[in-house]
Amino acid sequence: MNTDYRTIKKSISTISVVMILMLTAKISGFIRDILILRYMGTTPASQAFTFASQIPRDFLDAAFAAAISASFIPVFNSHLEKKSKEEAFGLACNFITLVIILAAFFTIVGFLAAGPLASFYLASEGGPETAALGGRLLRILIFTIFTTATAFALTGVLQSLGEFNIPAVMSLVPNVLILAFLLLFFDDMGVYGLASAFLIGAMLQILIFIPPLRKRGFKFRFRLNLRDKAMVSILRLSPPVLVSAWLFPINNLVNSWVVSNFSSAEALVELRAANTIYLVITGFFVLSVTNVLFPKLSREAAKESSEGKSQFAPILQASLSGVTFLLIPMAVGLWILREPIVRLPLQGGEFTAESAGNTAYALGLSTIGMLGFGLTTILSRAFFSVMNGKIPMIASLTAIVVNFAVALALVGHFGIGAAALSGALSITFAGAVMLFVMSRKFTIFSGEFLINVLKMAVSAVVMGAALMFLKSQISNLHDILIIGIISLSGIVIYGISNLMFNTKEAEIAKTLVLARFRKDNRQ
Repeated sequence: MNTDYRTIKKSISTISVVMILMLTAKISGFIRDILILRYMGTTPASQAFTFASQIPRDFLDAAFAAAISASFIPVFNSHLEKKSKEEAFGLACNFITLVIILAAFFTIVGFLAAGPLASFYLASEGGPETAALGGRLLRILIFTIFTTATAFALTGVLQSLGEFNIPAVMSLVPNVLILAFLLLFFDDMGVYGLASAFLIGAMLQILIFIPPLRKRGFKFRFRLNLRDKAMVSILRLSPPVLVSAWLFPINNLVNSWVVSNFSSAEALVELRAANTIYLVITGFFVLSVTNVLFPKLSREAAKESSEGKSQFAPILQASLSGVTFLLIPMAVGLWILREPIVRLPLQGGEFTAESAGNTAYALGLSTIGMLGFGLTTILSRAFFSVMNGKIPMIASLTAIVVNFAVALALVGHFGIGAAALSGALSITFAGAVMLFVMSRKFTIFSGEFLINVLKMAVSAVVMGAALMFLKSQISNLHDILIIGIISLSGIVIYGISNLMFNTKEAEIAKTLVLARFRKDNRQ
């Protein structure tokens, strides 16, 4: 067993565990959103809550998460690599203090601006009552920015110290609390109680980080020194990081505004439901990979700058190839299963068959951007690892303009589909721009790599054709059986096709499975 294989095996093992933990957290969040949709449907209360939860969860939370992961982690890892652990912990305290101050500022601004923001997004189609309710709910939920930003800061420290499991399940604690509220108290306390449950859950989120951090010797102390050289590096990288991180949230906000003002108020909830399913299925795969590999890329970038020896390019190429291996068939499978995947969990209660159909329509178009989402996420992290935020920022700004133009141009013809399609095309555009620039700096497009990706694409086409035929034969079965049969068949067909084509990822997966099988037999 050579060193490369052992490294790949260790990384895949770590990523697999993180994927399982993240999947558990994502499923709990998905069940939470299913119950919310079933209880409230596309009613005015649901429209108001969707708006109020979208602002802090998708926009400002994303900003802090990105600033921490992309600005702080590379510099923190550089300190761990080149300096002492004590100096690195001092930098962490300095940065976390700044995050707390900024989070408090944005929380106050959001609280004061809640009313005008709600009127801008909801008054046109939802009416003044819906806008007023949205403003009141936002004033409750805006405080989650403060607690979640602190949790993300602690996440950056833990991931850099090699602890990925706790950060992977950080959302599980609030999700369990919210699920308990929905099942036990929602009928009595309503949407205001739901917003309060979200806030309490965000507060509890911080508590799970204290034991593992103390175990590793980290104790937080308030300190703020913006003249520190490391902090200057972080602050210099933060603005382009924030712009890049806001690509997906800004696209969501723009598209929500477009559909709520030019389509229907109900479309705001339907689009949100499609995005939720899309991110549950796509996000945990992509984020599992990037959360594990980003600290490694940061350390390799630090080695390259100091020693001239680095595995940065091979790790990046392996990451891109691995995500492509996963996302191409996933996009095909999700497009084929879009109707039953939406109907099974969502349709019922206040969420009608018409709303389920609109959600499935948007979800199907969103799959066009699935590979672009993966490329954008990984490549932006790669650029940040080498302290280059300019390229991701330019790509993201251009993609936001593309998204707005396409959504506005198509909404009259495609309704909710215009928002889904424009989001997919814009994030694919951003990923393509970053891939082109990165390939000029590092060797990514080797002949072996391109042939490997082509084999994956052909395997996905073969799988898609077989699954379309299979779906037509079992369309009268229950949705859960359709999803199960199609999913298992897709895995088998795609796996066999890749093995026949001898793709690198299929061979690695085969070797790991056989090794596990032999180990189990010996036991």
